Amino acid sequence: KASIILDIKQNTNNVVLTISDSGIGIEKEHLDKIFDKLYRVPTGNIHNVKGFGLGLNYVKRICDGYSWDIKVTSRFGQGTTFVITMNKE
Repeated sequence: KASIILDIKQNTNNVVLTISDSGIGIEKEHLDKIFDKLYRVPTGNIHNVKGFGLGLNYVKRICDGYSWDIKVTSRFGQGTTFVITMNKE
């Protein structure tokens, strides 16, 4: 069964938002490209691919605009985790 977990923590200087899923994951060679505009991770069945490759690019642009940090880790076949660190300033 697939799941999505949201976790929010704060300390004196930051709020940290962690979003994890137990989906199919992203292969390592694609991780450095997923924030590129119009980039979509290739799949074996092109007819099942949805989206235009804009969503993660927008998220990255918002994070950059506020000087927030965004990191992604993933294990193919096990899931992906995004961590956004937002400064309180």
